[in-house]
Amino acid sequence: MAAEDDVSELRGLIPHVLQALHANKVWESVKGAEEISCDKFKGDYTSKPHIGILTPRNTEESPVVVKFESKALHRGTTAFKINPQLVEIHQLLSDQGLATTLLAVSRDKDSVPNFTVESIGVCYFDEEKSCEAGYWDTVNSETRAGGEMAKVAARLHKKVPVQWFDKYRREIRELCPLMKDEADDSAMWVMMRTAALAQARLTATAGGTPFLNQRRAHAPSDEDVKRIADLLPRPRGEHASRVVTCHADLWAANVVKDNRSGETVLIDLEGVVVSYAATEFTQFASRGICRIYLETLMEDTGSVPTEEDIDRFWMEVLIAGYVQNAILRPTCWQDADWDETSTSKMIAHVQRFSLYVEKMRNDSELCQQVLRKASQDEPWCSNDVIDLVLGKAS
Repeated sequence: MAAEDDVSELRGLIPHVLQALHANKVWESVKGAEEISCDKFKGDYTSKPHIGILTPRNTEESPVVVKFESKALHRGTTAFKINPQLVEIHQLLSDQGLATTLLAVSRDKDSVPNFTVESIGVCYFDEEKSCEAGYWDTVNSETRAGGEMAKVAARLHKKVPVQWFDKYRREIRELCPLMKDEADDSAMWVMMRTAALAQARLTATAGGTPFLNQRRAHAPSDEDVKRIADLLPRPRGEHASRVVTCHADLWAANVVKDNRSGETVLIDLEGVVVSYAATEFTQFASRGICRIYLETLMEDTGSVPTEEDIDRFWMEVLIAGYVQNAILRPTCWQDADWDETSTSKMIAHVQRFSLYVEKMRNDSELCQQVLRKASQDEPWCSNDVIDLVLGKAS
């Protein structure tokens, strides 16, 4: 058990947590705070003083996770606050069996501090082994967490409607001039995902330049980012281009097995957004993962994906991954190597990349060559490869 001073804030919340759980007919066999042990959350990469675990001592009730507005600094900078938008998203996904079960939420605005209570999830990876060579290839494989991620992504894309994001999309468009004309399937919505409204308000306060109020000396302006976004290839294909609810930060640390339902579910929901389906797999992708995703997506239709369906979807996933990781992240987020020439170079690169993508989509032989390179972890979108396909840049 954690030391008393480490959990004193959480211990003081126990009567309120118990009352909230009882109101939802959870933990009804637990009668008082003296029957509950209290521990800090452990086993994460960063300190999270605002998360604790409560465990009933003398019953078979399952432990729960409590997130609360701690006075301790979160990530060493700010005090953690319960985000109503995040609670709304968590409830939406929990109701569909896609996130850890949200068991209770403090509804009293005068409650200090506010809190949420959810079920515990068991991780699919071992943090102690995560630095071993080849570990993540194994974890992300079809038979391990990779397959589970593909299945839960398909369930998310099928079950959760997209209308929940409309009010946030409208406010972002009002606050951030750059986003006013962005289509719903624009890759830019994923860039706006984390604390999107707060970031948009920063931009509005700063007058819109530089993009998202960046502090780096040569940050691209709104106009620069808009030009890059307009040059990007749009998603193509029935399954890849569908506008869906995306987790948008899908990797092995963000999927767990819910200890109440036994289902694979999602955690860390700060990035949930509405975007196009192929962008969900930008942090991991293989042909096998794409096959499992499409099989799960289509299982209610009585159809199965063809080999061509799988190849086309995988190609779009690779394109989406390159757009997010090699173009938009360095453009939109802090990049220490970004200098006074980087913006013009990026614009020129995106122009050639888009031509390269168009050629791939229209040339089945080239598409297969690219997929073979990707399957062997060879570069498929380096400048040398693009030059070979398009000819040297002038």
